[in-house]
Amino acid sequence: MNKVISILLALLATLSLNGAEMPVERIYVSTDREVYIAGDMVWCSLFCVDPQGRLSPGSAVSYLELISTEGTVAEAKVGLLAGRGAGSFRIPVTVPTGVYRLVSYTSANTNEDGTPWIAGSRILTIFNTLSVSRVKDGVEILDEDSYSKLTRKASPTFGSVEFSSSARVKRGSDVGVFIKNNGLPADFSFSIYHEDDIIPAAQGNNISGFLKSLPSSAHPRFTGDRPLEYEGEIITAHVKGNMATLSSAGAPSNMYVGMADNGKVSFMTNNIYGERDLVCEVSGPGSEDGAIEFDNPFIYPSSGQLPKLAMSKVLQSDLVSRKVALRGERTLRLDTLSTMLRHREDLFLESAPLKRFHLDNYTRFPTVREVLVEIIPILSVHREKGKNIIRITVLDGADVYKTRVGNLLVMMDGVVVSDVDMLLEFDAMLIEDVDVYQQAVTCGPVSYSGVVNFITKRNYVTALTFPSNVRVLDYQGVSYPVAYYGNPPEGEGDDLRQVLYWDPSLRVDAGGQSRVTFRTPGYAGRFRAVADGIAEDGSPVHYEWTFEVE
Repeated sequence: MNKVISILLALLATLSLNGAEMPVERIYVSTDREVYIAGDMVWCSLFCVDPQGRLSPGSAVSYLELISTEGTVAEAKVGLLAGRGAGSFRIPVTVPTGVYRLVSYTSANTNEDGTPWIAGSRILTIFNTLSVSRVKDGVEILDEDSYSKLTRKASPTFGSVEFSSSARVKRGSDVGVFIKNNGLPADFSFSIYHEDDIIPAAQGNNISGFLKSLPSSAHPRFTGDRPLEYEGEIITAHVKGNMATLSSAGAPSNMYVGMADNGKVSFMTNNIYGERDLVCEVSGPGSEDGAIEFDNPFIYPSSGQLPKLAMSKVLQSDLVSRKVALRGERTLRLDTLSTMLRHREDLFLESAPLKRFHLDNYTRFPTVREVLVEIIPILSVHREKGKNIIRITVLDGADVYKTRVGNLLVMMDGVVVSDVDMLLEFDAMLIEDVDVYQQAVTCGPVSYSGVVNFITKRNYVTALTFPSNVRVLDYQGVSYPVAYYGNPPEGEGDDLRQVLYWDPSLRVDAGGQSRVTFRTPGYAGRFRAVADGIAEDGSPVHYEWTFEVE
């Protein structure tokens, strides 16, 4: 049912492009800091708003591009829930030193004439400590005296959010910060990071300027025909055949069916998260070679005018410190300390009852056929029209067991396996669990009498030799939304963290307060805490505070 709704929404989205008024969305990008080195992780917080500055419930996915005057160097996808999004990407180690613009847009924005949505972009200063390469005409070399006269441009305060904490704290200690809100409920990103003597390039905009720009860009001219993505990313591809199924290893809910129209197929997803191996099976006339080519959803806009990056030999010490900190990041296992935030889940199998059959080390059979006979009696193998099929005993509406010969969806590790013989020939000793869904489910234009998913010990499905009409493709999914709540890292070496705390979506009610606790690192220095976001009435929120670690 959810897939049917997705198709109807996509149809409505397409129809809206042919005359009805298009929705207007704008995205403001906030990041954990302003200065990075190549190889750093960038954590992002997105605010997707309507022309009045209120969070928009429209699009379910956005696209990020990190661009210089020479073009795009990094891409990412970020899911949106009720106008808010969080994600991350790693800066490639090959990017040249310079100033970059981080832009975010939705499918609705891609239909607009020009790029008025660039007003919510973010300026990032990036140094490459492994290369002397620089963005062409994007760097200015200063002597030490001239550089010492530069100052970080002060950011104005907006709204009624403020911090309260000690101005001086000890290294390696737990510190609490009280965030007070004397105004309307506010939703903002909150970051605490090390601030050295590197002067970032001027932002050129802030949350207040972004919100003020909305009225002038509320009536753009629409010239494109890209469908609106209300339920999740719409993956489009060119295929040879009349139908295609798309599934991803390790996630049985990430299964989609699309019917081809003039060689083009669309998969209406609820957002596929993470870097995935996608398995696409094409069927119908001409599908023997399994040809499929995904369309690129990124549009590679111009960066617009960017400031030059001021550099000096005086920065060498700070850059070396950042390089050492980045090298120690994996040793401290910061990735394991992140907290997964709420995100849009696929609902394909959400309501279907599940029976799990665990194949332990004591009850084992050498073949899949014997496993079905001895352990899973609700499944059985039959021969039909010269091919093996699996039948399932299902529950009807009155909860009465009934055998259906109908179309059973067979999967391994979440990947569709249409050739049952390939499954029967698989080593049953490598299977750990078998999940059986005994109710009919619908996926796009196709209904199935039930679902069975054979779960292997280590996602062995990707090692199968698929028939010629199947392709396994690397896919860049939507970034997982995460927060880092300042948990003390464990590992060898010193604690040299540059970012001490990151919450992409911290909400404080009217007249309320929130207490944030984090661990200071093992070195002394100046640190900055920043809140950046929007109040309930669409007004800006921004507050900064610095403290010293001794």
